[in-house]
Amino acid sequence: PLGEDFSIMRTSPLHGMLSSLSTNYNRRNKNVRLYELANIYLPKSLPLTELPDERMQFTLGMYGDGDFYDMKGVIEEFFDKAGMHKKPHYNPDDKKSYLHPGRQADIVYDGVTVGYLGEVHPDVADNYKIGERTYVAVIDMPSMIPFTTFDRKYTGIAKYPAVSRDISMVVPKDVLVGQIEDVIEQRGGKLLESYQLFDIYEGAQILAGFKSVAYSITFRAKDHTLEDKEAGAVMNKILNGLQALGIELRA
Repeated sequence: PLGEDFSIMRTSPLHGMLSSLSTNYNRRNKNVRLYELANIYLPKSLPLTELPDERMQFTLGMYGDGDFYDMKGVIEEFFDKAGMHKKPHYNPDDKKSYLHPGRQADIVYDGVTVGYLGEVHPDVADNYKIGERTYVAVIDMPSMIPFTTFDRKYTGIAKYPAVSRDISMVVPKDVLVGQIEDVIEQRGGKLLESYQLFDIYEGAQILAGFKSVAYSITFRAKDHTLEDKEAGAVMNKILNGLQALGIELRA
């Protein structure tokens, strides 16, 4: 009967991932990062009268030296390797009870939700006997595959030096990291080479309703040595855009 078969068909990839993380934690393995590519089976209706939907899921899990934003970086690197060169967006969510209500988000690529990521709820981590903050992400491969191209563009070694700027900002709590990065990308122009979030802080030194966010931004020209004033002009464009979001530079 279909019911007997379905009893061994998992409907979520997270139990297996959390069990594996738990095994590693309780064997005193540090800084563990795991992935799995496997199917889940979603019933079309209950009781079962037909075969369930079979969906391939790419699941990531980690604890140790890493956080929500490290997991975000892994996802973006994965997308880039698959030829998905647009930046995904992250829509905050609080509906998944097994994830921390303030640290979870849907992953949206080109308007389509392709997965989710977040910090495992402390009660769930305790249930799996994991004594550290634990992060997971799940990518629904059937949703992602239509966007993949596997096109890789290789560029030569840079001939001219880069100019880097670190900025620390006081940001309203309701402003998302994705909004900040949209401004950096839109205003950085051709001289923008890369940017990296390296700190988020909320505490006694920050006004209530705000958070401190810090980025390292790198600029480079392909055909000449970039001067400080050129990088400064682009940086000012970025800062003007951020000010429109209510963001100020931290003193």
